[in-house]
Amino acid sequence: MSILQCLLVCVLCSCFVATAKLPNIVFVLIDDLGFADVGFRNPAISSPNFDQLAKTGLVLNRHYVFKYCSPSRASLLTGRWPHHAHQWNPLMDSTIGTNINMTMLPAKLKAANYSTHMVGKWHLGFFDPRYLPINRGFDTSTGFFGCCEDHMNEKSGCSIDYWKNNAPDPRNGTYDAYNYRDDLTDVMSNYNTENPLFLYLPLHNVHAPFQAPKEWLDIYPANSTCEKRHTLQAMISVADNVTGHLVELLKKKGIWDNTIMVISADNGGAPCAGSNYPLKGCKTTFFEGGVRSVAFVNGGLLPESRRGQSTDGFIHIADWYPTFCKLAGVDPDDSGTGKFPVDGLDVWPIITGENEKTQHEEIVLGYNFDFRRPGQGAIIVGNYKLVVGLQEIGCDSLMWSPLDYPCSNGTLGPDCDPYCLYDIVNDPTEMNDLSKKNPDMLKKLVERYNSYSKEPRHMQDQGYHSEDDLPQDPNACKYMADNGGYWRPWKNI
Repeated sequence: MSILQCLLVCVLCSCFVATAKLPNIVFVLIDDLGFADVGFRNPAISSPNFDQLAKTGLVLNRHYVFKYCSPSRASLLTGRWPHHAHQWNPLMDSTIGTNINMTMLPAKLKAANYSTHMVGKWHLGFFDPRYLPINRGFDTSTGFFGCCEDHMNEKSGCSIDYWKNNAPDPRNGTYDAYNYRDDLTDVMSNYNTENPLFLYLPLHNVHAPFQAPKEWLDIYPANSTCEKRHTLQAMISVADNVTGHLVELLKKKGIWDNTIMVISADNGGAPCAGSNYPLKGCKTTFFEGGVRSVAFVNGGLLPESRRGQSTDGFIHIADWYPTFCKLAGVDPDDSGTGKFPVDGLDVWPIITGENEKTQHEEIVLGYNFDFRRPGQGAIIVGNYKLVVGLQEIGCDSLMWSPLDYPCSNGTLGPDCDPYCLYDIVNDPTEMNDLSKKNPDMLKKLVERYNSYSKEPRHMQDQGYHSEDDLPQDPNACKYMADNGGYWRPWKNI
């Protein structure tokens, strides 16, 4: 063999070793899981896998998301603040989706030869084939496109919402989480460990409609709480079981020791269903109960010194985009025409304990848009949080207790009109509004919040600033009926 051939072999071997040693990345997103809807915070919940992963991992006490579904997913996969991606939930007949010009995380990781897979809920647009998961960086995808299909028969509105890669998935009629268990088994069976793995598991549980198989309902006392809460408890246990199954698959494949796994809710627990104790508020509000998610990290790559610990370092879900890119040796930059640059920052120093101080000067939880009440938003600067506008809450404080509780409706006040100001480090339950007591700090945060008015308004939320603006196709259902009765892309733009 010539010297040149030897050098070539050495280079190829070096590339293979470098690729093989890249970390496997797994992100599990639990839909509508409340801050206290896990056993390690609430003994009324049976979640042995979550509890063990938290006990032997790192609990993220201040992990922030958007106040409802799709924007949190967009922030995770694009690395942007919600208003730089979008703050609306696409409807089934919407002709919108996450900005097609933005490079999603799996597409970034493909540059480092990652094998990329998604199982579960998409909710980022599908009207045009370009918006499908497999056209945004995923090698494979199974699950559904919308927000809240029936768990038992996978129907959403006028059609069935169940899809695999490029075609309808005919397995509808089985509890969806059971199918996801099977899908994870298939993904891991077919996965070639010569490539690093990125696996995204956005589970449908515990989002409404509240449905669970009898075998999971039976593990909870029948009369301990109201029917909705009882069903939600069972749904949490199903999500816990599927996550535990995934951990076992990773271990059996022999890759757990080179894996980082993040588990998070996409928003706070739903009103009149989830428990966000001791936090104020719930899903759909910018109070801590709506935007501060239960979250924890595990996997063999978590330093031993961080196991069994927790951190108060501030992390936003958008931060995982640059963090994972840097772990994979990929440039996280995604600047370009027609899109905001990446807002997230590398939070690996928080995970390792090297530097637990937040990397951000400010965290923009939401800006000047809401389905129901335009003018809502929130921003964190240092210890302080500004909440802008009325926050819609459907249940009273009895809903936020550490155990099973009486399910009662009502309102929680006073509300924020026009502003509330909280020291969320020393007042994490947001009981002491400082907006009148600390006018200087209020002025500072209002100015920071209003500074986003200087951005190109047509780019924020892709230019759709109210529910009435969202484009929909009145002929979508007819198209589905004429084409097999499954939701599918119906436009080519």
